[in-house]
Amino acid sequence: MEENTLREYPALNTLDCHAACTSLAAMAAPASSSDASSSDAARHLLDLSHDAIGSIFDGLADPLQPVVAVALSSTCLGLRTPLRAALEVLQQRHEKAVALGCKAGKRLYDVQCRMTFVTLTCTDLRDAEELNWHHRRLTADDMATLATILPWMPTLTRLNLSGNYFGDEGLQFLVESLGRGAVPSLKTLELTAVEFGPVGAEALAAALRMGALPKLETLCTSNNKLGTQGVISLAPALKKLPALLHLDLGECGIGDEGVSSLLDNLGKDEFKVLEKLYLDGNLLTDKGCATVVAALKAGPLPAIEEFYHPDEASMITEHASEEACAAVDAALQKRLQAKRAH
Repeated sequence: MEENTLREYPALNTLDCHAACTSLAAMAAPASSSDASSSDAARHLLDLSHDAIGSIFDGLADPLQPVVAVALSSTCLGLRTPLRAALEVLQQRHEKAVALGCKAGKRLYDVQCRMTFVTLTCTDLRDAEELNWHHRRLTADDMATLATILPWMPTLTRLNLSGNYFGDEGLQFLVESLGRGAVPSLKTLELTAVEFGPVGAEALAAALRMGALPKLETLCTSNNKLGTQGVISLAPALKKLPALLHLDLGECGIGDEGVSSLLDNLGKDEFKVLEKLYLDGNLLTDKGCATVVAALKAGPLPAIEEFYHPDEASMITEHASEEACAAVDAALQKRLQAKRAH
């Protein structure tokens, strides 16, 4: 058994690890292996407590590849009873993973732009580097299923769930898995227009405080109902993301106080590499624009280049004066000129 598995399942640290490894090796042994060896391995497993066997099973219970866990339960008759309930749960998770792969799938286009919808197998999911699941009508239940398989998707770097209206409940399922350390390789998370608000924002903030998404470079949460309270909950955790380059908070109902929570009193290592902080379409007044200008003049945000989408005329169009918006643009241009000069 690999070392990282032992770390993930602390109960295994108290086991006779040599016996556990011998047992698991026996399961994978070819048919020509002696029956005596298999019996000896099974006896080692039966010597373990039910909790210990359960910990080993949990470490093998991959919903995308359940065969190893099933093999463990089949090693001897004495394991079938204590693992029966766990096997039923694993079977349910596997069936839901298969159904999610069929529902979400992927779209392929030929040279004539004709689309073909292809379902994703469990192998496809396990090996995926990107999942572009935007506008797939995914529900909160689908997010619960995704949460169970994310720990078994080690190569995933981009997850696009935009346009699926799973709301706060679905986001809570998702980030609970992230908070437990799932997909630490993820660099892009797109959650545009998924209808989450302050409750979902607090759940995401809690996961980030637990160390989730250490490599995250792009987070898109635009067109949601975060409001000022939601961004206040998120701000401290967002500032600590070491690799964050692009943060999209456009059209989230954020007011002046929310922007202050993001930009006031930034430390030297907060938003250190952030290049794009999209705030357009929110509720900032002249006061909020002044907060942005003050942050630019004070010297933090060393890498910042944009405060609104390039196709927008300015950061604010409805709630702030033209003069206040122009002041943001002027301060940003001055910062960019100084940056280029260096």
